[in-house]
Amino acid sequence: MYQFNASLFNPQQLEAVVHDEGPMLVLAGAGSGKTRIIAHRVAYLIDVRQIAPQKIVAVSFTNKAARELSERIASLVGKNRARQCHLSTFHTLGIGILRKHIAQLGWKLPFAIIDTDEQLGIARDVLKDMHLQGSSLDPQSLLAFISKVKTAHKAPLDMPGMRWNPQGKTLAKLFEHYQIIRKSMNAIDFDDMIALPVDIFEQYPDILSQYTDEWQYLLVDEYQDTNALQFRMLQLLCSKRQNIMVVGDDDQSIYAFRGADSKHILAFPSLFEGVKTVALEQNYRSTQIILDAANDVIARNATRHEKRLWSSQKEGDKIRTTSCKTPEDEAQFVVERIELERAAKNLDYSDFAILYRTNPQSRVLEDKLVERGLPYKIVGGSKFYDQPEIRDTVFYLRVANALHDELALRRIINTPRRGIAAAALARIDERAQREGIAFFDALRAEADDGELPQAAKMKLRDFVDIMTTFHARFAAKTEPLAQTLNALLDAIHYIAYIQSTSNSDEIARIRRDNLDELINAIAAFESRNGRDLDAFLEQLVVDPPRQNEDEKRDEITLMTLHSAKGLEFPFVFIVGCEENLLPHQNSLVEPALSEERRLFYVGITRAERYLYLTRCLSRRRTYEIVEAE
Repeated sequence: MYQFNASLFNPQQLEAVVHDEGPMLVLAGAGSGKTRIIAHRVAYLIDVRQIAPQKIVAVSFTNKAARELSERIASLVGKNRARQCHLSTFHTLGIGILRKHIAQLGWKLPFAIIDTDEQLGIARDVLKDMHLQGSSLDPQSLLAFISKVKTAHKAPLDMPGMRWNPQGKTLAKLFEHYQIIRKSMNAIDFDDMIALPVDIFEQYPDILSQYTDEWQYLLVDEYQDTNALQFRMLQLLCSKRQNIMVVGDDDQSIYAFRGADSKHILAFPSLFEGVKTVALEQNYRSTQIILDAANDVIARNATRHEKRLWSSQKEGDKIRTTSCKTPEDEAQFVVERIELERAAKNLDYSDFAILYRTNPQSRVLEDKLVERGLPYKIVGGSKFYDQPEIRDTVFYLRVANALHDELALRRIINTPRRGIAAAALARIDERAQREGIAFFDALRAEADDGELPQAAKMKLRDFVDIMTTFHARFAAKTEPLAQTLNALLDAIHYIAYIQSTSNSDEIARIRRDNLDELINAIAAFESRNGRDLDAFLEQLVVDPPRQNEDEKRDEITLMTLHSAKGLEFPFVFIVGCEENLLPHQNSLVEPALSEERRLFYVGITRAERYLYLTRCLSRRRTYEIVEAE
């Protein structure tokens, strides 16, 4: 049973925890303990207010943040009641809605969730169909436009400037064609996980009513990062009761390039009636000198909620600034200071972080760290689920889960090699279109009675039999998922395929180890969530973990300022503090300049005790030397 104790909170935190009904805006400054407050708010609702856990929804922006919140709530009210709450990301919340109601929009269950590579394939087909391949429009740009349209929750021609854009009507047609193709494949993309639930709620008020009756208390973390689509989902979900508490910091709104719009937090008091606002200004992370610098930087932004961070800690060490001649000199200075400070202050390498504005800045830093033999990691490195053997296996799982997943089916039909020629695939395609059947059904029909050579028909029949068998085994749920996956890999001789396609025994071993890790991951998922292959595949797309993401090592951390949000380190270096880099050359006028200040503010407030700011007097850009300002 949760033991509520008011003395655990400062006055502003307490006001947020015990808030009664209606909308509340919690302005949670950097290091103010917002996750703890959200967890205690949920516990207070459950144990003091006696609100049923299933009536509470708390939304975070990543699965990692959602897991952390879930663990904190479980420690307060117990695992059973924490599990009854809806603690998830926007995308996971949307997937749950789609699994119940996507048929209303014309999709079948289970539907496929496509990744970026598959989206690029569809985008290429769209451009080809419209005879635009090789034009100024490329697949990546088209996908970026499609994502912007969806997250803005607008029609293509309603996007800013589109009605006067010479390419406006063409882009609108490309958008619609993309939508038609991905629906014909019974597939959804990442943005659809929120866009389609919003469509369902707007088109079917009775379905929306089911959710507004059930989900009576909404809490949203990192609210400053919401885009128009996410805001619309929240607006619909709290349309009946308006029991919504949003927690965020407009001073840390740094994801405009992803569609995040700080106006949602800035205008929140005018968007809902009777909003109460509380500001958490006491910082529990940094020294006052560091906070004073952050406050002075962000105070220059004209449009913001007024607040000033303060700390009960002592003033602390002064912030050190250094000018270097070149990036090589800057890197040498940083690496030498890390060695000196680590020895003098008895710190670990993991206590140090080097932050920068753009990814290319890491190269010269890496060179110096390697030269000195210092351990380091770059946050945002290669993703585990991008390894070829993992992608192959996941595509096999997708087909085993849904035989009509055409995109995945095309990826695996010749992996391992089966010698099914392009002409045979074209014949299968033609039959599917002629008879109006799914690609897998056409493949099965060709294996049975087609005009292909007998050898090709045998290979197709073997493939069809394997996938049909394992589709049934996974659907039966009578054996552990990991056991079924192992059997599938044996049936397709995948380990032998790895051995034969690897350049060395060591590479083959690494690839086998990766498969073992995937099998461990699916077993761990089953222990938490039950024998649900569909849910496992959904999780991989919603928030795929990075390789060794949670592994703790004694290493210096290198990362961009954007990646550093939410983290903290005793010792922080921010490099490249010079005009045209920080602030970036593309962001020297408003409103982009205000976002650059917010980004710098985020970087400063990552430091707990020590902060260095460095700059170069000259920096090479595109084969010319540029003098810094």
